[in-house]
Amino acid sequence: MVVLLEQDFQGVSREDVEAVTTDMNVRDNPPAGLIAHVVTESANGAHVVDIWESTADIQRFTEERLMPSMNKVSQERGIQMPDTLPEPKITEAYDLVRGS
Repeated sequence: MVVLLEQDFQGVSREDVEAVTTDMNVRDNPPAGLIAHVVTESANGAHVVDIWESTADIQRFTEERLMPSMNKVSQERGIQMPDTLPEPKITEAYDLVRGS
């Protein structure tokens, strides 16, 4: 089941997001199951939109790569991580067309 994930991160800058992306090396080594990833600025931070093959892929990526990198980068930059992250909105997607 293909899923759309949307999540807002308050107080996170473009530079913070790019630092986490670089730390995870996802451009050269994308996570299993990721179809597409884009981040846009929001009024108070960053808005993430991902398309994944499954929720299991999201969970594995979050545990194995995202959280360790977010913790590392936030510690390096002196960013106070919240006790819990905002819950993502996950929606079952259909009619996916992949470009060439």
